[in-house]
Amino acid sequence: MPVQANTFEIARRNACIGQGLLDVPGIGELRLAWSANGLLMLELPGTPPEEVGAAMVDRGIEAPELVDVPAEYADCLLAYAAGEPVDPVTLPVELIGTDFQVRVWNALRAIPRGSVRSYAGVATDVGSPRAVRAVGMANGANPIAIVVPCHRVIETGLRIGGFSSGLPMKRRLLSIEGVSVEGDRVRPGQLELWDRLV
Repeated sequence: MPVQANTFEIARRNACIGQGLLDVPGIGELRLAWSANGLLMLELPGTPPEEVGAAMVDRGIEAPELVDVPAEYADCLLAYAAGEPVDPVTLPVELIGTDFQVRVWNALRAIPRGSVRSYAGVATDVGSPRAVRAVGMANGANPIAIVVPCHRVIETGLRIGGFSSGLPMKRRLLSIEGVSVEGDRVRPGQLELWDRLV
């Protein structure tokens, strides 16, 4: 049985066919890694390169040398940052995580642009309504920021909650999508909240 596990790990490490940096005005330099199936990782600015490298190793991603980011990804992300009505969740992804993490990340991709959802709402969406804290942990482990929009998840009471890349970045991403934040709360009445906030 260990041979199969090692074979799986080797296959996962070899799945990455490219990685590149993309300077996105208003957001900063993004680091992307991709396979033939889609994005494996999208790191926001501010993460030290050694931490990005460690995260890639932790996820079983052995990345090749830096190359230009494919137009499919670059064009969408640049248009998104410019405020054009595109939603990066439409980009293909290859999600690598536990079954629960993948369920959470897929639920995040169902939250429409310009909308927010509570951690409790996402827990309900994945069939584990008592797993609010686990949803928060899956959010924090999200390997593909923006495309798996963990920034669209907020706390109950319209509080914006945390964000691994910092609250200024979360505010910026929400602002790009037309969601106004005042202090640490989403401003009520200026957007349609997706479904209900538990």
